[in-house]
Amino acid sequence: MSVEFRNVVKRYGEATAVAGVSFTVEQGTLVTLLGPSGCGKTTTLRMIAGLELPSEGRILIAGRDVTALGATERDVSMVFQSYALFPHMSVLENVAYGLRRSGVAKAAANRQALDGLAQVGLEGYGARQPSELSGGQQQRVAVARALVLQPSVLLFDEPLSNLDARLRRQMREEIRELQQRLGLTVVYVTHDQQEAMAVSDRIIVMNAGRIEQQGSPRDLYERPATPFLARFMGESNPARGQVRRLDAARVRVTLGPASLDIDDTRARDGAATVAVRPEAITVETAPGPAGALPGTLAKASYLGTHMEYSIDTEAGVLFATCPRVDRPLAAGDKVALVLAPRGVIVVEDR
Repeated sequence: MSVEFRNVVKRYGEATAVAGVSFTVEQGTLVTLLGPSGCGKTTTLRMIAGLELPSEGRILIAGRDVTALGATERDVSMVFQSYALFPHMSVLENVAYGLRRSGVAKAAANRQALDGLAQVGLEGYGARQPSELSGGQQQRVAVARALVLQPSVLLFDEPLSNLDARLRRQMREEIRELQQRLGLTVVYVTHDQQEAMAVSDRIIVMNAGRIEQQGSPRDLYERPATPFLARFMGESNPARGQVRRLDAARVRVTLGPASLDIDDTRARDGAATVAVRPEAITVETAPGPAGALPGTLAKASYLGTHMEYSIDTEAGVLFATCPRVDRPLAAGDKVALVLAPRGVIVVEDR
């Protein structure tokens, strides 16, 4: 089922947490609300769940206006950051809890709970206590408890933040596989850009209660519309440069004495903020090839699999990564930076 926000505002006294947000989550897709702490993403999720009611605007689920309805009147389930499992109940009892509260007979609820555990790979775990499970297994129990209610929309609030890096990677893959296999409509909240890019059909980036930009993970990473997006979606180097349009599809970007042509349909002629991805910079010893940006190495750090460099250039201080750990450069070395067009982005100033 689809979810639609129409000019939704949420105020707490004089403070505005969400300021006129509009978006649509299509049926069967996973859409992530992404942004820094305090941007309004969790408040937005709670308004979908009915745990908060909007101050203005309308919320529709499957075309039905649910703006004034509470949480129990919406066909929505939520997986919380803390898992919220009952420690005194078995795994099976935890998963069956919502069904029993809805009036389902115990035997039928237990059968559905066993099916739910099977869907998340926890067959045979029903008799265990939550304290006997790992963090990843507890997360699966929380997902199973939400799934057995067969909600129109499944909500995730920072579901992986309590797990270590390896488990986070595993669980995000499992959540994505489950969503696609069952055709679920999912709204997912996180502050982790990599997590959002790994699981999402579409990402809505929020900043200060508003939508900064929305689109596919590739769109947001490769074509950020604002300096905030360029900084927030992965590493980027802000630099000041000049732009000159060549034709409808391409522009020439000049950074100090270097210039290169990139695909761009939006940028205007003149001074501009240019985002340069670290992985788009190849560091060569000076003088380097024609068209390279000269610089002086300010800092060098060895990280095992790669080197990290900070380089002083006419366009500003640029951060770059280099896989050549066997031939590291040192602070003070003169270098030449070769920029890959795909990692150079002209962004709008707001």
